[in-house]
Amino acid sequence: MPGFETHPLHPGKGVPFFIAAGVLKEPAQLESFMAIDDPEAAPVLTLGGYTLPAWSGNAKPGEIDFVHYPDLRMAGNARGLPNLGREGILSLKESVRVLGDLGIKTIIQVTNLPHEKPLDVIGELVTTAAEVEPTAIEVNLSCPNGKKDDGTFHDPIYKDADASGELMEAAREEVGQEVCLGAKDGPHLSSLEEKINETSIQDLALSLKSLINFLTGINTIGNQSFPEIICANGRGGMSGPVIASVAHQHQKIWREYAPNVAYLSCGGVETSNAAIEIPKRLEDGALLVGGAQEFYRAKDILDVLSRWSLKWAD
Repeated sequence: MPGFETHPLHPGKGVPFFIAAGVLKEPAQLESFMAIDDPEAAPVLTLGGYTLPAWSGNAKPGEIDFVHYPDLRMAGNARGLPNLGREGILSLKESVRVLGDLGIKTIIQVTNLPHEKPLDVIGELVTTAAEVEPTAIEVNLSCPNGKKDDGTFHDPIYKDADASGELMEAAREEVGQEVCLGAKDGPHLSSLEEKINETSIQDLALSLKSLINFLTGINTIGNQSFPEIICANGRGGMSGPVIASVAHQHQKIWREYAPNVAYLSCGGVETSNAAIEIPKRLEDGALLVGGAQEFYRAKDILDVLSRWSLKWAD
């Protein structure tokens, strides 16, 4: 990882892995990491994403909001950001301190709800996250940005480079230059059948590269149909190895247009392909390689990290 040895999120002697947003949101979920024998086995954890108010997500009791198709190497997620809001962020302070003392780095991710304007809430959210003193703060640009009059969602803000730049500039003004601040990007396409929009990524990279210390990519391919999902009109974000090629393209383009911004690569990595995906993404310039959906499904997150380590070592 030449050029990023002094980056706040560099894993040091630890494995070059991170857990992406959506898995860890409450202090109780961090207890196993605080009791870990070898902190270098879990060097970077993303906590969140968090919205300003607590939010229950899309599913009502008994409704399915997540499906996994191992034969298709695909998962579908319509959870809709369930989290404990601003108070949930503040509840992490002691856990973040203990993890930091162990050498485990933390990223707190914040985002807006679909009915909110990002500029109305992100400033307060990044300020709240900074109070907890994580290693870094990540703003999720890849969630739907408000609703139209007919009830459908506007495109996620990452598709608007100028609006994304305005938002990240406001976030930077709130936390100052000393805070490690990053953004989560989407895939810049609407389905696997489409070609990734390189111009859209280029515009976003040029808009953000002077404002952020790292970029995480990619989020799921949103608004896909999953018949088993009951909530959210049966639509959700696509993840799993099936989207790995999109993640590769995204990383390549971002590294071309913003080579001085550390890149955290996720999307499409799991145990089944870790032996190939992890070294390839590192060779292509990723600072860290991570994921969410396999960790979300796992009964033992540390066991997944152990399997990744073995695959990577092999």
